[in-house]
Amino acid sequence: MVTVKTYPNPSDSYGETVCVAGVRLDRGRPEWIRLYPVKFRNADFDSQFRKYEIIRVNGTYHQVKDNRPESFRPRQDELVRVELLDTSRNWQRRRMNLGSLVGGTTMCELLDRNPVGGMGIPSPSLGLIKPVDIETAVVDGDSWTPAEQAKIDRASAPDLFGSSLEPLQPAPFAVRYKYRCESPKCPGHKQKVLDWEAGQSGRKWLRDYGDTGAREAMLKKWRDEMLSADNDVHFYVGNQNRRRRAFSVLGVWRPKIENTLF
Repeated sequence: MVTVKTYPNPSDSYGETVCVAGVRLDRGRPEWIRLYPVKFRNADFDSQFRKYEIIRVNGTYHQVKDNRPESFRPRQDELVRVELLDTSRNWQRRRMNLGSLVGGTTMCELLDRNPVGGMGIPSPSLGLIKPVDIETAVVDGDSWTPAEQAKIDRASAPDLFGSSLEPLQPAPFAVRYKYRCESPKCPGHKQKVLDWEAGQSGRKWLRDYGDTGAREAMLKKWRDEMLSADNDVHFYVGNQNRRRRAFSVLGVWRPKIENTLF
């Protein structure tokens, strides 16, 4: 079950790639999985899947340059879309598939299990954590570096048949969350949101509303709606292969809070 898709990044080998994370459902209990690399904008239509869609895909673990236990290299041309899970009954089927992974760890615990200098140790790199005391900011997005722009230029150059990919644009805004996790001595965390939706929405709203209006729309979406007091808010978090202690928010889990009667 796909849970998050990040905004595309330039890549030397693949032109541009998307990191996809989700839950593997075929081993008796849910476990995290990361699909990388995934080509998305130039994929065939049948390979373009949505969040909370169940897919079937072949591939392999044990990548030479990535020993994170969740990392899985998919064969995207063999991907099959199975079923899109809706939000009925307060996201019931989505919640059932996630099971104990919801709040199963904290941000501080993930950092503790990714110690400084521990690159050779396979350590958990994904989680769905409960944040508290959340502060939201919308800031300027990062422009492409010259090296990233060169990758984009190569990726968008016409091929032998004259076809080309529209050059990838950087996200104009970035959403950042400051929060504490549920660890008793949590010192606080500051993380950027990498969700595909945040980048795409920023681009659309900048065109539609201008700079000020777009920032207001981003805050309405990623603060007022996502973090509503009625929502059972958790953050999907994940780290970088080359910077294991650099975690980001990959997406927001937000069904309504369910009242339990005793």
